[in-house]
Amino acid sequence: MMDRYTHLTHFIDRIVSDNRLRPIHISLAVALCQRWISNQLQQPYRVSRRVLMSASRIRSKATYHKALKELQAFGYLKYSPSYHPRKASEVEILDAELNTNADESKEIIIR
Repeated sequence: MMDRYTHLTHFIDRIVSDNRLRPIHISLAVALCQRWISNQLQQPYRVSRRVLMSASRIRSKATYHKALKELQAFGYLKYSPSYHPRKASEVEILDAELNTNADESKEIIIR
């Protein structure tokens, strides 16, 4: 099993070297990493939209959801929304080396 810190390092390395990502994605990824570390690198872990939006300085719910959806489409994470007002959503950070479902050649146009 991959060491958790190695997994975190791979995630960050992928984020910073991916030319498809815009500053909004990187900002959200940093907020996700911070919450992951706060949750002792457990997989999956719970996140609050309000907390992530504040930490990433994203003001629009639409922008937040778009960036999250794109990070998921690019194979960086698995997001399981919670529609319960008091139960946080779940996020699992994926590692490209372990994730055979991540199709890194998938093209998504970001506007």
